Amino acid sequence: MKNPFKKSDPTAIIAGVAIASIAAGALAYLFLSESGGETRKSLKKKIEEIAKEAVTKFNDQKEKFAQKAGAAKEEAAN
Repeated sequence: MKNPFKKSDPTAIIAGVAIASIAAGALAYLFLSESGGETRKSLKKKIEEIAKEAVTKFNDQKEKFAQKAGAAKEEAAN
């Protein structure tokens, strides 16, 4: 009967994980469709879009806050 508390050797698992990660990295490298320059351009465009959205949302929130502040100021004056 095997001892269930006996520790097994993890080298096979470690080797399998290492080989699988190397293979996955090699496949990812082979199937990348964009060059570094193209990737940077697409990232730059995406960042610009996100920044524009953030500025728009900020300006909308600023306007809403200014309207609420003006309404509260008028209410306090009455």
